[in-house]
Amino acid sequence: MLEIKKAEKQFGERTVFSGVSFSAEAGETACIVGPSGCGKTTLLRAVAGLVPLSDGTVLLDGEDITSWKAEQRPVVLLFQEALLFPQLTVLENIAYGLKYGRRKLGRRARLAESRAMLQKIEMEQWENAYPVELSGGQKQRVALARALVLKPKLLLLDEPFSSLDASLRQSLRTWVRSFLREEEVTSLFVTHDKEEAVMMSDRLIVMKDGAVQQQGTPETVYHQPENRAAADVIGDGLYDERFIPASSLTIGAADGYSGIIEHPQFMHGYRFYRVNVPSLKQTVVVLSDTLYEEGEAVKLSVTEEKENGAL
Repeated sequence: MLEIKKAEKQFGERTVFSGVSFSAEAGETACIVGPSGCGKTTLLRAVAGLVPLSDGTVLLDGEDITSWKAEQRPVVLLFQEALLFPQLTVLENIAYGLKYGRRKLGRRARLAESRAMLQKIEMEQWENAYPVELSGGQKQRVALARALVLKPKLLLLDEPFSSLDASLRQSLRTWVRSFLREEEVTSLFVTHDKEEAVMMSDRLIVMKDGAVQQQGTPETVYHQPENRAAADVIGDGLYDERFIPASSLTIGAADGYSGIIEHPQFMHGYRFYRVNVPSLKQTVVVLSDTLYEEGEAVKLSVTEEKENGAL
């Protein structure tokens, strides 16, 4: 459904990204994950037609849309903020694009389709409410409905959950993931959050320094980063000529990598420690029941049995 070939973008003499190639099948969610400044949002905007590529090709459903204007492309971009019209009701917000966009429908038809979409997002009772009456999560669901009622071939999502609090972000992305699968929507999602990237994606693309470092299934990319750059972005472990997963590391052994305890973390009922490893200029989060103080020097050893099993 989507294919990017050797995409490049320059602003003056500065190259934002180059040589970017990947694809997504119909109904898949492809997720680009990377740090701020790696070019992922600029790439998303280029696919939307908001900025022109300096080089490369964008194919959608087999058709070259590289030179098409934004309004000609059968794509919809969902931003970080919901950007609902405050003076319109929820129903009117969803129906807006059916009045002025590419799918222009009569009043009765657009209201009928908008109400059907309201049912799908489970917000029928909010039909006559205004955006000021909605929570952050509800606003994003309405924004998603407004996008999907246009029946785009491709949905683009630019870190749509980043403005929400942690608990709401977790529940909403689970809901959106299930909704996109049920509706068989092809989507391209960008984020800097590796947990979100692994959870949301069918195909994971790791970007850093303006280039694709690795791509593949979320499980493969997460457990087997191919290089240090990919490991820095997505992996939980250390990279020393090869990737060593955090599950293979033990704190407190007599030998191994020298580390310094930065601080404890408590997740899912367990105690973890963030450990800085100066020799590798990396940090890693390791499970341990032993009590350590911040700043304490420790050793990180590799448990061979776990490591072999993980690799």
